[in-house]
Amino acid sequence: MGKFLVRRVARAVFVLLVTSFGALVAVTEWGDPFRMIGDRVQDPRVRATLNETFGLDQPLVVRYLHFVGNLATGDLGIDLERRRPIFDLLAETAPNTLRLALAAVLIQIVFGVGLGIIAAWRRYSFTDLVITSFSIVVTIIPLFVLAVWMRNGLSGTSLFGWQAFPLIPRSIGIPTTWLQELALPAIALGVGALAFTVTLTRGSMLDVLDADYIRTARAKGLSERKVIFKHAARNALIPVAELSAMQLGALMGGSVLVETIFQYPGLGYLFIRSMTENNHPVMIVVAVYSVVLYVLALMLVDILTAWLDPRVRTLE
Repeated sequence: MGKFLVRRVARAVFVLLVTSFGALVAVTEWGDPFRMIGDRVQDPRVRATLNETFGLDQPLVVRYLHFVGNLATGDLGIDLERRRPIFDLLAETAPNTLRLALAAVLIQIVFGVGLGIIAAWRRYSFTDLVITSFSIVVTIIPLFVLAVWMRNGLSGTSLFGWQAFPLIPRSIGIPTTWLQELALPAIALGVGALAFTVTLTRGSMLDVLDADYIRTARAKGLSERKVIFKHAARNALIPVAELSAMQLGALMGGSVLVETIFQYPGLGYLFIRSMTENNHPVMIVVAVYSVVLYVLALMLVDILTAWLDPRVRTLE
C-alpha cells in the first residue's frame, strides 16, 4: 500500500506542475493583461511600470517558479481590475461552488441511485423501460440546453407567494438568499449527471443480483426488500460512490457553463468575468485551483478504491 500511495502522490504532483505551467503560458504569453484597462496605460512608460509591478517583465521560468512558490505559501497575487488580493476573491466564491457541488451530487445520488435500484429490481418491466428511456433522453440533451431552458422557463417563478427562483438577469437592489441562488444551477447540474448514476447503479445492481450470495440470501427466506436494500445495494453502490467522488471534484473545480448561465457567484463565473476583463492573475489562479481540486479528488478515489479492493494495487 505504501508504494501505491507514493506512486499516486507523485503522479498527482506531476500533473499539477504540468497543468500550472500550461495555465501560466496560456494566460500570460498570449495577450496583453493591460489591453482592456483603457487609454491611460497606453504610454510605454506606464505599461513598463505595470509590467514591473506585477512581475510580467521576468523570464517565463522565473515567473513560473515564483508562481509555484506563491501558490504554496498562499500568496496568490493581486486582482488587476479591483486591486484586491485574489485570496479574498477565492474566499468569497469557493464556498459557493462547494455548496453547489454538494447539492448537485446529493440530487444525483438520491434520485439516481433510487431510480437505478428500482430499475434493476423491476428489470425488463415497464417501470424499467420508463426509467431507462428517461436516462437516455436526459443523456442526449446538452447541459447548456437544459440550463438555458430552466433559466428562461423557471427564473422569477414564485411558489405560494415566495420567489423560489430569482429573476435572471439579476435585478439591482433586489436581495436574494443563498438558497434561491443555489436552486436552479444545482438542479441543472444534478439532473445533467443523473443519467450516468442511474445507468451505473442499474448495471451494478444487476451484476450483484446474479451473485451466489444473493441466491443464498433468498434461499434462507429473506424478504425481497431486505435482499435488495440490505445485501445487494451495499455492494453495488461502491462504483457509484467512486463516480460521485470524482464528479464532486470536477464540480468543485468550477462549473463554468452552469454558473455563467445562472450568474451564480462561484469560481466558474469568476473565471468568465476575469476573461472578459483580461484579468490574467485571477484566471491563472482559478484555473490551477480547479485542477488541484480535481486531481486531489481523483487521487483520493484511487486510494479509497485500492483500500477497498487490494487487487487494484497489484495491477501496476
